[in-house]
Amino acid sequence: MARKKVSETVTENLFREFYGADTFIEKSAIPSAYGFTSKKGTSYSGYPDFFCDCGDYCIVVEAKATNHAAAQEEVQYYMINNKIHKDIIGISVSGQSQDDILVTYYLKLAGMTEIKTFPQENTLLSISAIKKQYGKIKYGESVTTEALITVLKDLNKRFNDNNKVRDTDRSLFFSGLMIALKNNNFRSTYKSIQAPSKQEVATTKATVLEAHNLNKAILEAITTELESKINSLSKEFSWRDKFSFIKNIDYALDEYKKIIEIIEEKIFYPFQNEEKQDILNSVYTSNVV
Repeated sequence: MARKKVSETVTENLFREFYGADTFIEKSAIPSAYGFTSKKGTSYSGYPDFFCDCGDYCIVVEAKATNHAAAQEEVQYYMINNKIHKDIIGISVSGQSQDDILVTYYLKLAGMTEIKTFPQENTLLSISAIKKQYGKIKYGESVTTEALITVLKDLNKRFNDNNKVRDTDRSLFFSGLMIALKNNNFRSTYKSIQAPSKQEVATTKATVLEAHNLNKAILEAITTELESKINSLSKEFSWRDKFSFIKNIDYALDEYKKIIEIIEEKIFYPFQNEEKQDILNSVYTSNVV
């Protein structure tokens, strides 16, 4: 009996069938701006088999018919050789059926060269399951109430420094930053926001804060996140008025970004699931901040 010929196309089709046609873009459609380079060591571009930009991170995929070691090696090559400035998840896939499929997941954090592996293997995970595992590896399995209180107390000291944030506004300021961080555009751009230029400052007699552009971005992100949830004009004016004080927050830009980064990494990401939200709400309402 003739041996059935193995094919990389079969492996790719297994991957397509699992994730659907619109989840990943394929090699020929991957934009050159991501900066992938050829595995052959030339100056020409090269591309992984599948790619997905998920906002906070990207996913690159290499599929091989049966040579899983080659898929592992090549996906790690693409994870390192690119112009992507965010976290990257790599997936190596091989096999000719769901019964003999081999899958390995990797994670490389932005700016780092170390590549970690997911504990899951040899099964295709849904996009939501990948996101959940990504969060566990990057931010830890769990955050204790005690650790959360420590972070919130540190934030409170920063808010209290020279009364940068009035006592009556601190809980609302924290809430506003958490809402802003839900906005994908804000999360991906706040670290690169600059102070107003000298030319911009010279065009007005009003005092222009160093944090003017960041305050503006925060308020715009809050507006974007809340306006779709507002069902009456009176409520819209109510929340706009409540957050308007943010335009006068006067932090040095680096310190301001550090505060947002602390909230993003130590509170926003670790407390996204419902169980952890209960812990956050409990501590938040205990007036630690």
